[in-house]
Amino acid sequence: MASPIQIVLNPDNYEEAREAGGGGGRKDFFAHRDREFGAHKAALIEQIDTISGVLSAQAQGPIGYVKIILKRDAWAKSHRPVGALFRSDRMPVVGGGDLGVMIVEGRPSALAQVKAEIAKAETLTRMRYDDKKGKEVPNPSAQKSETGAIDRIELYGASDKRSFSVEEAVAWLANPMTGSGYQVELFDVLPPRAEWDRLDPAHRRLVESFIAGFSALEQSLSVERLPNWRHRLPMLSVRLDQAGDGAILRLTSVSSKERRELAPFDPNVQHHGRLLAFLDKHPLVRRVELPGIVVRSARPATPGRVRPDQPTMPVRDSRRTHPRLGIIDGGISSALTDWIIDRWDVLADEDMDLSHSTFIGGLAVAGAGFNGVDTCPEPDGAELVDVAVFPSEQKAGAFASYYSGGLPQFFDEMDAAVADARARHGVRVFNMSLNILQAAAPDRYSPHAIRLDQIAEENNAVVFISAGNIQPQDLRPEWPADATAALSNLALARNDGLLTPAESARNVAVAALNPPGHSGCLPFAPARFSRRGPGLRSGGKPDLAHIGGAGTQHATLGHGLFSILPDGTVVDGCGTSYASPLVAKTAAVLDHAIEGEVSRETLIGLLVHHAEIPAPLRPKMLAPLARHLVGFGMPPSAERILETGDHSITLVFASRIQHGQQINFRFPWPASLVGPGGKCRGWAKLTLVSTPPLDARFGSEFVRVNVNAVLQQEQDEGKWKGRLEPLYLPSSRESPAVEAELIEHDLKWSPVKVHAKTFPQGVGPSSNWRLFVEYLTRAGEMMPEGGVPFTAILTISDPEAEKPVFNDMRQSLQAIGTQIADIRTAARITPRV
Repeated sequence: MASPIQIVLNPDNYEEAREAGGGGGRKDFFAHRDREFGAHKAALIEQIDTISGVLSAQAQGPIGYVKIILKRDAWAKSHRPVGALFRSDRMPVVGGGDLGVMIVEGRPSALAQVKAEIAKAETLTRMRYDDKKGKEVPNPSAQKSETGAIDRIELYGASDKRSFSVEEAVAWLANPMTGSGYQVELFDVLPPRAEWDRLDPAHRRLVESFIAGFSALEQSLSVERLPNWRHRLPMLSVRLDQAGDGAILRLTSVSSKERRELAPFDPNVQHHGRLLAFLDKHPLVRRVELPGIVVRSARPATPGRVRPDQPTMPVRDSRRTHPRLGIIDGGISSALTDWIIDRWDVLADEDMDLSHSTFIGGLAVAGAGFNGVDTCPEPDGAELVDVAVFPSEQKAGAFASYYSGGLPQFFDEMDAAVADARARHGVRVFNMSLNILQAAAPDRYSPHAIRLDQIAEENNAVVFISAGNIQPQDLRPEWPADATAALSNLALARNDGLLTPAESARNVAVAALNPPGHSGCLPFAPARFSRRGPGLRSGGKPDLAHIGGAGTQHATLGHGLFSILPDGTVVDGCGTSYASPLVAKTAAVLDHAIEGEVSRETLIGLLVHHAEIPAPLRPKMLAPLARHLVGFGMPPSAERILETGDHSITLVFASRIQHGQQINFRFPWPASLVGPGGKCRGWAKLTLVSTPPLDARFGSEFVRVNVNAVLQQEQDEGKWKGRLEPLYLPSSRESPAVEAELIEHDLKWSPVKVHAKTFPQGVGPSSNWRLFVEYLTRAGEMMPEGGVPFTAILTISDPEAEKPVFNDMRQSLQAIGTQIADIRTAARITPRV
């Protein structure tokens, strides 16, 4: 008998005041290494003196930005040197870089204060008696603990700001698709000219020297402020042109409708050299980037190689509703007119390339008929909104003719189209099989990901993004059956990292798997063309994977994934472009099956929670790399997600965690899985999806609140013990994990987390369990006023599929006053699903 997913209707009943504590006391990083600490202290003081000398001589004034690089075992919030050394009133933290790198604003006077505090740090190891441990333990001062946490101190300089040569820049910017402007990120927002009098002399000198520096170049250029979300990432576009007007600065927002026609690009290498030298040297500049170019993540389809049977297209029944999906691409052909409910028409017919989008639309509408349910598990039929915003790549100058300002204008158009589809048709699931030709950086959250986050959040939508395709010259060999050989191939692979904006934290990145029934490749293994994560070093991308066709062609099946050409001809193709809509289709079916407006967290959570790691990636030695290739795995059909057997129950908690609160949901383990002495057996899986505040200024540490969920069993003396392990834990730990390991394996700070474990022999002394949800903020970060929305999904089942777990749990939950209901109809009685 089918047992539907249950949602807890009264999650507020389990909120309670947050327990204080955590983090531990001061740590002596140099305990019993007194001579080493003396040398370390002297080295830091010397580094500070050097930096102070540079800042004192700076033409732009005394303000500069300084990198504090922490030791690996000092990444935790409790070890950050912000209490005694880099206090917010002295040298405030303004951002971060890679994991464990703090960026602070400093000037010589403040550095002198930090130096004085470091000098106070005692060289000898101080000890105290710990009653609990029954022995002497190190007892450092705040100054010594914080000084020991630092590895080194460096001035933020030119090498941190850009990673390309002048010649590379000119060659790249000459392509009109880029918009031809450098993207310049600043450490601080430029205030309006009328507010400069409110700045202290040092900050005013910093701003004035930056503005005046453009005019001093005596070159024709335009400087324009780019749209930035919530003003947290000050970005400028700086473009050298041939207008002959000198420096034109537009530092207030300019809408895309007000843009003038751009003057011709200036390709003079000397001019670019002078501009980049100025930006490299100015302290206010944090980074100089080349703009991206939009590309499709698929190979051109090859007509002529089809399956023997010619499937027919399904006919839309207008008397009933269907799942709805927005396709953000270059336009869908009339072959799918029956299923297209609206079009966003900004492209002229001659500027459209319909093949890519039509293949994607064909998978959404008729994928099961073309490929079978092993490849496309959802029933055929989906109503499409054709968001045609990407002009043909084959037509020179087409992109620039619509988006002369480059990517910011392209995202403006996409934003308007998504908002319209949401308002008119209630579409919340969008597929974007487009990438920016820029690799996701390990220590930087890209402006493209920020913009896509904004579009998703403002429309309460989810965008499914392709992970990107590897260039032909860098393709990996086909995935071998032997795990050791697979590891060897991955070690030799190059240039196969995710493309932006696939690192987007608010949306879902999808990698590609090989199709079944194709003799040229191992079924369900990572496709040889599919890019891998993790994106940011602290991230966990891609999120999911699905069939994207084989990278090696078969004599009759071609790539083994079938859809249609614009003229309706059946054709094969491959690419992460075609994996993404298969996951998006399942999301659209879920959204359609659940009444009301299911939250983004629940929609993503249901996909992740039920996803399974493909068989070729299950060997233990592949665990550390598997998540970078397929994320949490391949989701099943929506029908399988929403219903399980009687031997299992899935509970959904959709709520918000508020400042000063925690969630403590206590429940009894299913009676049929409890043995003598309270030992509990079974299999449990816990998935958490949250929407924490993000701040790109902090690099790898851009997630500012960590929401965590644990499943715990009551122990003797009323204590609680966590029973699950992270999905990708490589091996059993023999000692408590440090922050670096928690980030890497437990996905601490990731908005999506999955834990699971099987207890075949039973564990623990009690049938009393709890689901416990808590939060942790970064140093100096405040919990948002409205809290952080989250969804926790918990499944408990009998691995032998025999015991009546569903009925056991349902009865026991009702007995303790927990209100639950079928998630598909719960919107009738609860405001948040």
